[in-house]
Amino acid sequence: MNRMKTAISILVFVSLSFGNCRSVHNNDPFSDALLYYLLFNAIANASEENCNFSPSASFDSLYSDQWHLQNISQFGGTFGEDANVNNVWNQGISGNQVIVSVVDDGLDIRHEDLSSNISVTARGLNLLNNTIYPTHSYSNSFHGSAVGGVIAARGGNGIGVRGAAPCSKLVGVNLLEKSTIYTSDEYRAMVNETARVSISNNSWGSPDGYGWLWPSSALWQQGVNEGTQKGKSGKGTVYVWAAGNGANGGTIASPILVDNANYDGQANYYGVMAIGGIGQDGTKANYSESGANLWAVAHTQGNNATAYTTAISTTDATGAFGLNAGGTSGDYSQSNYTKKFNGTSSATPLAAGVIALLLSQYPDLNWRDVRELVAYSARQNDPGDTDWSMNGAGLNINHKYGFGALDATNLLMNASNWVRISTPQIIDAKAILSPNTPIPDNDLVTGATVNYPVTTGISYIEYVDVEFTSNHTYFPELYVLITSPSGTTSFLSEAHACANPYSNTLCTSGNTSIATMTGSSTYRFGLARNLGENPNGNWTIRVYDASATDTGSINSVRLRIYGR
Repeated sequence: MNRMKTAISILVFVSLSFGNCRSVHNNDPFSDALLYYLLFNAIANASEENCNFSPSASFDSLYSDQWHLQNISQFGGTFGEDANVNNVWNQGISGNQVIVSVVDDGLDIRHEDLSSNISVTARGLNLLNNTIYPTHSYSNSFHGSAVGGVIAARGGNGIGVRGAAPCSKLVGVNLLEKSTIYTSDEYRAMVNETARVSISNNSWGSPDGYGWLWPSSALWQQGVNEGTQKGKSGKGTVYVWAAGNGANGGTIASPILVDNANYDGQANYYGVMAIGGIGQDGTKANYSESGANLWAVAHTQGNNATAYTTAISTTDATGAFGLNAGGTSGDYSQSNYTKKFNGTSSATPLAAGVIALLLSQYPDLNWRDVRELVAYSARQNDPGDTDWSMNGAGLNINHKYGFGALDATNLLMNASNWVRISTPQIIDAKAILSPNTPIPDNDLVTGATVNYPVTTGISYIEYVDVEFTSNHTYFPELYVLITSPSGTTSFLSEAHACANPYSNTLCTSGNTSIATMTGSSTYRFGLARNLGENPNGNWTIRVYDASATDTGSINSVRLRIYGR
């Protein structure tokens, strides 16, 4: 384990880069001005169209490449290993009237395969120029348009690709083109048009590949809280969040563990569903981050034992802009599309699209209903993986996969007889326990143990926050585990490689504590795996030190339980 302090290879995912430096040169200012004028008037006076989609009578020229929607082993993947949307489409369910917010680096509202599905009732937001037009401002921005295509590229129009919810509507929030993103920007991105927005897609988050702890801001949390409490006429906006692409700092053949989704204080927040990525064979993409906070997984580019497999076909920024300038490095000759989208950035909008199908059929569901339906209907992918277990409520759980793979057919089937959650959510912040228990150095056997008794009026867990305080001088060498009264054990942190994002140097022995990384000696972890369990009884926190020299204690622990 000492090599973690002396060697690291930081994961680089070039195709997911948001960096840019050149403004787009607009070649048709008159048509843009006219489009924006019409859009502004439409927003003020219109209602969303009723869209109908029938897959049997539809054609989209690149649909056969979209294995994540229909996997017939066209690229060597496992037959049927996909989002299972076709049975739902065949019932006439296609996301009609559901508005999905794309919080990203912009959204090409002029795109030939997206323009018909741009919302005319919800206003976009461009935080770069403070307008309602979220279109990309830089020539190499594309990410938000690729995300939008996975969700809602128009189905059956004879061109391009198809979204998972091909009749849903998009509203763009251009957040990521800003060179400096303030917490107030994060707040505005979370609350933009939440009265109309059913789902907020967030294929962004803390920097990947550092093994660093990144707490979320209070303003961002406030935005998510307002969205879940007040969004969509009180039913709550559903937030889906990319789990992250920083798990592997080495190679496919020789991986080095770096990031965990629980190190991202946005992905581990109770108000969001963290989404990981699986490939065309149903196994975890090597970069996709595991975590006790992970809710579910969806399909994206994966890998076999030695190489990456087929990526996702979707919309690109129009023309020569974006990822594909037309045949770029083996990409499509049609420059408005790309077949190279990947990462949990692509898995997350697939989840959003599947949830849009659900909400178009059952618009009365609230955000808590949706979360639990996703969990209870998830499919156990990669059934041979040894981390699968069952929690105390009978749910399949896995640190790599959450509750399993999103499955549109299962989701809609379970929703047909779902008893709506009408009980208000209780949030019970328990007392801080301060044992100051020393953590034995370089010891993976005995470790340090803290017992945390819980008595609460909650009998059904929806989520748990674990506030963990430690002065250990090298946090990345610790294993932190928690076991519930029902016997479910979850890893909150694992020994991992680490680099300082501010100096771009290896993390330093003796100077990489929780406080060094976050400014506070307390970090909040998220715990999804105990859904449905009764929290009453004794919880056990265990900490093991995987390497010599650095020492410290478990200073305090506090649980915050969400449930009913």
